[in-house]
Amino acid sequence: MLGRLLQKEKPRVFLGTLAVTSRTDLKRHLDEYGLFEDANLESALRESIREIFPLPSAQGVESPLATDLVLDVIIPKFQSGDAWDASLGDIAFPIFWRPKITVASRLYYLKTKETKATFAATEKMGWGQYFGRIFTWRAFLRFKPVFDRNDIEHLLYRACEKLLAKMKKSI
Repeated sequence: MLGRLLQKEKPRVFLGTLAVTSRTDLKRHLDEYGLFEDANLESALRESIREIFPLPSAQGVESPLATDLVLDVIIPKFQSGDAWDASLGDIAFPIFWRPKITVASRLYYLKTKETKATFAATEKMGWGQYFGRIFTWRAFLRFKPVFDRNDIEHLLYRACEKLLAKMKKSI
């Protein structure tokens, strides 16, 4: 009985901004070269975020409560993976980068716009799986992309799972 009296009411959570930052680095050009089969990865990631967080929009709230929260989600960084070598005369240096994604979020109060908490989670493909893909005929002959949209979306789901666990603790 006393537990029910002391238990706080859970706030309602609404969806705010969903964003994927545009990349301007060299790895973006390598991704566009064919690693993601000319897919618009940024819009695909945005759609995946919308599916992961199926919350009602914060713009449609007519009479907000003081406890109402808004969730903004952004993907500030993501990259595919590959392996190249940089030659300096007779010496070659291997360059490796794994598929990786970072997801960040912000919870804030709808009425006051005051930030309650911010969160971030990064997921990378494991080295075993990465090298398992790099050392295949598919990677050597390049008849198909070594890493594709499914790989980066899998990492997105894992990062969002971590993010949700962190957010759940704070609400």
